[in-house]
Amino acid sequence: MPIYRYPFTEINENSDFLKIEIAKYTANSLTRESGTSTPSVTTRTQGAQGVQSTISTLKAGKPFTVKKRTNATVIDDTIYLPIPSNIQDGNSVKYTEGSLDGLTAGALGVVLDAFYNKEDNPGQVLQTMLKEATDLGLDPAARQYFLNNLAASAANMPFGGNLTPSQLLARQTGNILNPNMELLFDGVTLRSFKFSFKLTPRNEGEAKQVKNIIKTLKQSMAPGTSNLGFSGEASGINGLYLSTPKIFKLNYMRGSRNHPFLHKFKECFLTDMSVNYTGEGTYATYGGADEDGGGTPVSMIMDLSFKELEPIYAGDYNGLTGVGF
Repeated sequence: MPIYRYPFTEINENSDFLKIEIAKYTANSLTRESGTSTPSVTTRTQGAQGVQSTISTLKAGKPFTVKKRTNATVIDDTIYLPIPSNIQDGNSVKYTEGSLDGLTAGALGVVLDAFYNKEDNPGQVLQTMLKEATDLGLDPAARQYFLNNLAASAANMPFGGNLTPSQLLARQTGNILNPNMELLFDGVTLRSFKFSFKLTPRNEGEAKQVKNIIKTLKQSMAPGTSNLGFSGEASGINGLYLSTPKIFKLNYMRGSRNHPFLHKFKECFLTDMSVNYTGEGTYATYGGADEDGGGTPVSMIMDLSFKELEPIYAGDYNGLTGVGF
């Protein structure tokens, strides 16, 4: 397992640095428990004319489940870089505004009662829903709002207006339906991290390390080609598929242990990388033979953008030291 580092100095128990481990990506997989039954077909013949009706009974099988990918344990390359300037983390969760007025809530109750009243007869379900909807429509407020809805729609038709029932109600009474607005949880997000490193190799050893670091990062973030497709079957067409680039495991370190304070990372993809080979605004390189680091720029700026593969959940903080994720 190659290990590259910049600067090329000794790391002791008090050295703080960023460790980047690179590993092969493994995908989530669909699995199904054993013991799945197969469909059975029963054929019944009715009458002398041999009119047949076929009844197919599908026995319940085990459902498919998503088997989560496991964290990479086989590391291909490791890179040590200095703690970047301006390190920070940011966590966010998606929310959305939702409203449910009293009339809509009443209609929703009618539908839910009809769907979950444990009636096996679909006709009875429909009959129950229609009856309760009729009762709801007898409410004066519901009836008036329904009429306002029809009136607003009719008024909009000739000239393409945008009058709404709520606007009509406000003009008539000065009131609108209480929207019962509430902020509702709407999902998770994935965190992104950006780092900028200034690389100024001071000797032949550091020049070679910097070159290997840049090349390894570029190669690891690039997709590969594959002939393996669905169910692992190989195609006869070379390069028919693209394989997912490698993943990156980031850790702030203090010596050989995780940093006791700074935040943690989940596994990431390297989504963007750029290198400025004129870090001081002027082109300048070291002299000497190529194999001795000749031609290496004296100053470079390397920008990296990572994005985590999975969102952060509350349970991920259990047992973690420092500030967590």
